Amino acid sequence: MAVEKIPSEEIVNDKFDQATANLLVKTGLGLSIGIVASALLFKRRMWPVTFFTGAGVGASYADAQRIFDSVSALGRPAASDNSA
Repeated sequence: MAVEKIPSEEIVNDKFDQATANLLVKTGLGLSIGIVASALLFKRRMWPVTFFTGAGVGASYADAQRIFDSVSALGRPAASDNSA
């Protein structure tokens, strides 16, 4: 039984799709939390909306780095080729 190879373009496309979906979800969640916090706690100021939306974008950016750099996601440093 032969193992089917996946083209590298498909791997990158899947990672990009995952990162984009993550961006939309976390930004929307941050926006929602910001609107609720602004309406209930901060007398309808704009800064909670901006802060929580930025926090969502930042969290999704960190996850995108983890998705695309799979070696660091395992919690170990990348192996160097210094075998001398």
